[in-house]
Amino acid sequence: MTREEIAGLIYWEKIIWLIGLINPLFMLPQLWQIWKTRIVVGLSLPTLGILILIQGGFAAHGFFIRDPIIMWSNSGATAMSVAVVFSIIYLRYLSE
Repeated sequence: MTREEIAGLIYWEKIIWLIGLINPLFMLPQLWQIWKTRIVVGLSLPTLGILILIQGGFAAHGFFIRDPIIMWSNSGATAMSVAVVFSIIYLRYLSE
């Protein structure tokens, strides 16, 4: 059985669309928790910066290979991670 046959058998295209929709929502619980508790101790800005670079890289990859699922999913994930970083910076350094 070929890869293409297996992909068709397990409805891979539908699975990847679902994953593409879930990916940008990955950081939503973290963002909600930050604004609910206003506690940002222990959250690492360098780690989140690396995550943003990875997500942005995959978004660019999706653009260059013309794959809208990868591009939009990772663009949304990048935007959500950037919102978390800005929230941390705001609560850690600018509020008070």
